[in-house]
Amino acid sequence: MLAPASVEDCFYIAIEAARIARKYSTPVFILSDTSLATRIEAFDEPDLSKLMVDPKPDLTPRQTHKPYPIDQITHHVPPGTRILDGKYPLLAGLEHDEMGHPTGSPKLHMAMTAKRRNKLRKLAEEIPVSEIYGNQEGDTLLVGWGSTYGPIHDAVKMARDNGEKVGALHLRHLHPLPNGLEKIFDKFKRIVTVEMNDQGVYGFGQLATILRARYCEPKITSFTKTDGLTFRVKEILDGVFKGKSFLARHIPREGAEVIHQAGAENVKTLKEVVPQGVG
Repeated sequence: MLAPASVEDCFYIAIEAARIARKYSTPVFILSDTSLATRIEAFDEPDLSKLMVDPKPDLTPRQTHKPYPIDQITHHVPPGTRILDGKYPLLAGLEHDEMGHPTGSPKLHMAMTAKRRNKLRKLAEEIPVSEIYGNQEGDTLLVGWGSTYGPIHDAVKMARDNGEKVGALHLRHLHPLPNGLEKIFDKFKRIVTVEMNDQGVYGFGQLATILRARYCEPKITSFTKTDGLTFRVKEILDGVFKGKSFLARHIPREGAEVIHQAGAENVKTLKEVVPQGVG
């Protein structure tokens, strides 16, 4: 389960999803939201020669091929490959044996379930832990995913400007979670997830519920809302640091051009800003 943090990240995370799906023969889901889907964002043109690899299928005829070995990662032969003995594997949505034939064997079901579980464990070992933005240790760690990336980072910057010891961790991989998160959590007095979902029956957002179950850490709490509107920096600061006021400072984002003179000669048309047009 992957979640892009920005429009640019949507492009790169789709490539990563395809790589994971092919390597581990597992379905991969990408979580997006309205904020990302309706946003216009410019980023450097990717070098596709370094990102894309043309498939070179080996269509050499082969003997009986078991695509679902119990002790290995599933590995299908390329479509069109001829099996010499005529025993072609099957594709089914039911529990199956090593050839893909549906089975009701309890023993096989347990073995195949363990195989799928181990694939995710191996994947978790290669997932990198995101870098912490802001303080590397301190009082508060904000954890987010998806389009909350920008507002959370701006909130952390403003809070730090006002003396708070706070950092931010943004998760792009939600299942499996990357190994080593507990080492980061140990460095902060409290962890607050910022989520666009309901706190549910037990009072925690969906990500907070997962993290509390995974790490048995009671200092993990959440700040949630369900109005469907993108988080504002003030909302996050008010929700996380209740009762505290922060001095608002308008600081342009990195790379943003600051226009000091608002005369007609400084105003650009939409066509100049977006030559290819919108939509």
